[in-house]
Amino acid sequence: MISKSVLTIGNFDGIHIGHRKLLNRLTEIAAANMLNSVVITFSDHPAFTLNSAATPKLLCPPMLKERELHALGVNDVAMLQFTPGMAQQTALQFLRNYIVPSWKPEIIIMGYDSHFGFNRQGNYEFLSRVAPDFGFHVEYVPPLLAGDKPVSSSMIRNLLLHGNIILANSMLGKPYCLTGNVAKGIGKGTGFGFPTANLQLATPHQLIPKDGIYLSKVHLQDASFFGLTNIGSSPTVKHTGIVEIETFLLDFSGDIYGYPIELELLQYLREEKVFRNESELISAMQQDLSKAQEIISAEAGN
Repeated sequence: MISKSVLTIGNFDGIHIGHRKLLNRLTEIAAANMLNSVVITFSDHPAFTLNSAATPKLLCPPMLKERELHALGVNDVAMLQFTPGMAQQTALQFLRNYIVPSWKPEIIIMGYDSHFGFNRQGNYEFLSRVAPDFGFHVEYVPPLLAGDKPVSSSMIRNLLLHGNIILANSMLGKPYCLTGNVAKGIGKGTGFGFPTANLQLATPHQLIPKDGIYLSKVHLQDASFFGLTNIGSSPTVKHTGIVEIETFLLDFSGDIYGYPIELELLQYLREEKVFRNESELISAMQQDLSKAQEIISAEAGN
């Protein structure tokens, strides 16, 4: 038998602090009314189906999104694949054919940009109008503002693309995380004394932030290490022009090829540069390492 629920619907890309305000209300209502808390979301951004030529890069791969939603106390996460057929369904059809029979909502929570159905017709006003016909209530959660603008996934994407990782992380409520597996590189870093783990993204269209050197933290199964991450094409030693994500793990040695890793970006240290020779590159990397160690020590002392 399907439990009655309080639910919300949305893309929730990044699960930022604005999303968390809404999700906190969801779990609060669920606990107070002994209801099942449900999030209906999508495994990929709907824009990939609606307009593949102008798709926003993902902040949060589906596996990470589902895990974080459960960690925030959501009971059930319906991770839907947004198909062309779904895109053509009216809001009333989606409500009648899927939401109501699948989840039996007593309360539906909507944010300022919550919507579903053809032409985004399924918003707070629509649900308020049809709620008496289906026997549920609707609640609106106002947006969380950054200055005079709502915190949004697009705002965070813009910050990441400009290297403003600290402000992006504050709006995410956590460090921005790239996920995937360690892939083989050309081995140049080892020769410089800085062996690196090359990240192959699990979701190829996850957003890669601005090129440069970052202080990072790498999670490897049950262990975590601080790192220096280079995002860019390494123009001093490589000439492919391909952007790669390479991380030197501090206080670590071992072969982790093929391992799944989660890479959190903590602070932007400097832009990627072209050096005259490898000696200048090594000197810069040593300076990066010293700066990273200073930051880590300062944070540990706070």
